[in-house]
Amino acid sequence: MTREQFFFDGNKRTARAMMNGELMRHGFDGLSIPANKQLAYNEAMARFYPGGEASEMMEFLAGCIPE
Repeated sequence: MTREQFFFDGNKRTARAMMNGELMRHGFDGLSIPANKQLAYNEAMARFYPGGEASEMMEFLAGCIPE
């Protein structure tokens, strides 16, 4: 997750790719946001951006871990 907008487009995709790289580098599986959770993801990110409080976002991402 990142609050910075480094590129005109593709910031969230780039941040997810970097997050997955870090997870895999440490022996964890990468995460994918299922299509049926995309709206919830966007809403959680919109709440995360202003203040940077990450707990809700971390909880959301933990819910996307495949079993």
